[in-house]
Amino acid sequence: MKARTVAGGLAYLLGIGLSLVRPPIERLACVEVPSGRVCTGVNTPLLLIELGLVVVGALLLGLDHGFKNDHELNGWLGVAIGLGTAFIGGYSGIWVVFLFGVALATLGLLVYKVGRVKHGHG
Repeated sequence: MKARTVAGGLAYLLGIGLSLVRPPIERLACVEVPSGRVCTGVNTPLLLIELGLVVVGALLLGLDHGFKNDHELNGWLGVAIGLGTAFIGGYSGIWVVFLFGVALATLGLLVYKVGRVKHGHG
């Protein structure tokens, strides 16, 4: 295995693992009186670190794979980054991030498939 592949895999898994250990949601100092629910907010720097690790990891993995054309690479990056983003958003309960990840993965899959068909790879 190449060093870039190992570093990419570790960065990707570190981003996912960090979201499991420390989701980017934090409790705020307020309580909704009728329901007794505690207010929560998004820890933006932690979310950016987790998403950044997923993006960098996917990029390192993708660049080391050796795709036939740029459409395949871009599509694969869309799928990999989208799935990581959707996992982080879904596990944390940040539905906007989850939906963004699903949309990105869907678009990435379309680009990957169109790129393979357009360039004769079936």
